[in-house]
Amino acid sequence: MVRVNDSQLVMLSEKAHYDHSLAGYLYKRTADSTKWQQRWFVLYQNLLFYYENETCSRPSGVVLLEGCYCDRLITAKGKEPDKQNLLAKKVYLHYISSLYKV
Repeated sequence: MVRVNDSQLVMLSEKAHYDHSLAGYLYKRTADSTKWQQRWFVLYQNLLFYYENETCSRPSGVVLLEGCYCDRLITAKGKEPDKQNLLAKKVYLHYISSLYKV
């Protein structure tokens, strides 16, 4: 179990804006899992911060990536992931529209 408070997350988030590995827009499932929302994501060490958009300074949330892995999602030709039935082994399911190294 990792315990952090809001001020620590904000400090890490500010550092992530300037010292990140990757940043870009991803689509995040809504809480009720019916829609996808585009969010700005920033990867900093083993933390994946997400924001409403690129200009927001306070994160909407953070995902601790310790023990996680990525798999490529194979989609039917011409279909978007949100229009297919997706199965996930992890709680967090995102798909990439574009992600670039900065």
